[in-house]
Amino acid sequence: MRKFRKWITWGMPFIAVIMVAGLILSRVYQPEPSLQDPEVRITPFEAAEHIGVVAEVCGTVESADYIPSIGGEPTFLNLGRPHPEQPFTVIIWGEDRFRWRIPPDEQYEGRSICVTGRIETHEGEPQIRARNPEQIR
Repeated sequence: MRKFRKWITWGMPFIAVIMVAGLILSRVYQPEPSLQDPEVRITPFEAAEHIGVVAEVCGTVESADYIPSIGGEPTFLNLGRPHPEQPFTVIIWGEDRFRWRIPPDEQYEGRSICVTGRIETHEGEPQIRARNPEQIR
């Protein structure tokens, strides 16, 4: 009986701490959903209705621009309409651009593509950040 009381005294608080820590971590840590299985497949014109969703967005690259003079050296692939009237943009930052054998602005301009990722916004406009070529087909 004495061992049982000792276990209750020391073991139960330890288990309670572990359970609380697990609960907190389950609320804080949310892994990125698989990009292989997007939640929806949509057009560039529907992207604004799916902010925060992992989606596959398919459309024609109406304009493509690499702007090394801007901080971060972005490449913009504008789907649906050319810039500045594009309903959706794929952004490839300079730190990721090296992963493409052919520069993405040259490779995709005028082509129909599908990009998979989490739809976010920048200045109210929907976009997906492409970190590697596997996100674009």
